[in-house]
Amino acid sequence: MTGLIKAIQFITILSTLFLTVSNAKKPNFIIFLADDMGYGDISSHGHPSQEYGAIDKLAAEGMRFTHWYSADVVCTPSRAALLTGRYPLRYGLSGGVRVLLPHHFSGLPKSEITIAEALKDVGYNTGIVGKWHLGINEATRTDGGHLPHNHGFNYVGSILPFTLVWDCDTSKVHMEEANRHRCFLYQNTTIIQQPIDLHNLSSRFLHDAKAFLHDNADHPFFLYYPLPQTHTPMFNMPQFANKSRRGRYGDQINEMAWTISEIMDTLKTLRLDEDTLVLFLSDHGPHSEVCSEGGDAGMLRGGKLSFFEGGIRVPAIAHWPGKIKPASVSHDVISTMDIFPTILELAGAKEQDQLLDGQSITDILFEKGHKSHEILFYHLERDVLAVRYNNFKIHFKAAGLPTEKFIKHFCPGGFPTKSVMLGENHIVALPFDSPLVYDVERDPGERYPLNPRDYDNVIREVREEIAKHFATVTPTKCLLYGNHANRKVIPCCNPPYCFCNFPGTQQ
Repeated sequence: MTGLIKAIQFITILSTLFLTVSNAKKPNFIIFLADDMGYGDISSHGHPSQEYGAIDKLAAEGMRFTHWYSADVVCTPSRAALLTGRYPLRYGLSGGVRVLLPHHFSGLPKSEITIAEALKDVGYNTGIVGKWHLGINEATRTDGGHLPHNHGFNYVGSILPFTLVWDCDTSKVHMEEANRHRCFLYQNTTIIQQPIDLHNLSSRFLHDAKAFLHDNADHPFFLYYPLPQTHTPMFNMPQFANKSRRGRYGDQINEMAWTISEIMDTLKTLRLDEDTLVLFLSDHGPHSEVCSEGGDAGMLRGGKLSFFEGGIRVPAIAHWPGKIKPASVSHDVISTMDIFPTILELAGAKEQDQLLDGQSITDILFEKGHKSHEILFYHLERDVLAVRYNNFKIHFKAAGLPTEKFIKHFCPGGFPTKSVMLGENHIVALPFDSPLVYDVERDPGERYPLNPRDYDNVIREVREEIAKHFATVTPTKCLLYGNHANRKVIPCCNPPYCFCNFPGTQQ
C-alpha cells in the first residue's frame, strides 16, 4: 500500500512539473490603458513638471515608442480596435455620436473575436478590471448582454461599464451632486455603486487586479487594465491630492503611476515579472476642451476628437525584463491594432479567420528588424478624414480645434467652466479646398503645410490605397446612432431611485 501511495505521489509530482513547464512556455500579458492621456503628459515623454513615477520607470526598463498611433480619437472605437486588431469601421463603431452611451442597446458585436477570446482558446485565463465602454445592456436594464464576460473574459472584477464623465464629479468642484443615471460601478454584471464613489476607485480596481494575479500565478494569464485616469472628472485618494507641482491633473497621473507600481511590485513578489509582457499606452489624445483638467499633447497639434497628431499619436511603452532592452526607443510607425497579432504570436495562438488590420511587432520589440505601417486610415463612417502615409500625414477633412476665443470663454485662468466636446459629440467634418499635407517626421506639430501641388504623386498614391482599403470593407450599419438607443436599457440598481452603495464596496 505504501508503494502505491508513493507511486501516486510521484505521478502527481510529474504531472505538476509537466504543467508548470508547459505553462512556462507561454508568457503572461498585462495591458494598462490610460484614458484621454496626451503624448506629452509624462516625464519620460518630455513633460517639464510632471513628477517621475512608475510609468517613467517602465520606459527606463523597457521600450518607448515615438510613433504609436491610436485607431481613433474617442474611447469606444479606439478600445474596440485594441481588443480586435481591426478598424472599428468594419463592425459599425465609427461615426454617429462617436461613443456608446448608457441608453444604447448596441455594443461591440459578438461576432468580433477579441484578444481575450483568442487567448482562452490556447489555455489562458483572462481578466479585466477598469473601464469597459464597449456596451452594457441589450434589451433590459439588467441583462448585461454586451459586458466583458460575453467577449472572452472569465474574470470580471470591478468595472466602469460606461466611463467616467464630467457629471460624475463628487468633489463639488463643478456640481453639487453626480448624475446617477450616467455614473455606475459594476462588479462583474451587478451594479454595486450608483453614482460612483470616486474616493476609493483606484484602490478598488487595484484590489481586484492583485487578486487576479495571485489566483493565476501558476497559470498563463491576460489582464486588461483600462485605467480610469485621466478622464474627467478629476479625483484622487487623499495621499495624492494636492501633491503634484502640476495641480489636480498631475495628482491624477501620480495616482495612476502608483497603481501601476503596485501591480509591478506584485509581479516581482510572485516572480512573474520576467514572464510577463507589460504594455502601457493611452486610448487616444487629451481632452483639450476641459482646459487645465485635460492633458497635454506636447508639441503635437490637437487632441481628443481631432485627427491631427495630438489626437492620435499616444504615449506607449513595452516592458519585459530579459526580453526587451532597457531604455530602448522605437521610431517605427505602430498602431494600437498591432497589439492583437503581437500577443497572439507570442502566445502561440492560431491565426484568426477575420481580416486583421494590425501586424505583429515582435521583431521591433526584440530589435530583430523594423516593420512600420506604411499607411494608417482614420475614418468617420465610410469617410476617410486623414491618413498617415510613410513620413506624410494627409488631411482631407478636419474637425475644429479649440481657438483662443474658445479658451478665453470656457477656460478662464485655465479652470474649465463646463464640459465641452467640439461639435456637441459629433465631429463636424469640414473639407479642405485641397488636402493638407505635412511631413510629420520633420514637422510633428503639423504647423507648416506643404504645397499639395508639389505632392500630387503622394496624394494620388494615397487615394489609390484608400480605394484598395475600402474594397476590403463590407458595408456595415453604424451602431452609434439614436436608432440603436432605448432609455429602458439604462442601468438602475433599484428602480425608480437608481441610488445604491452596497455593503463591501468600501476599500
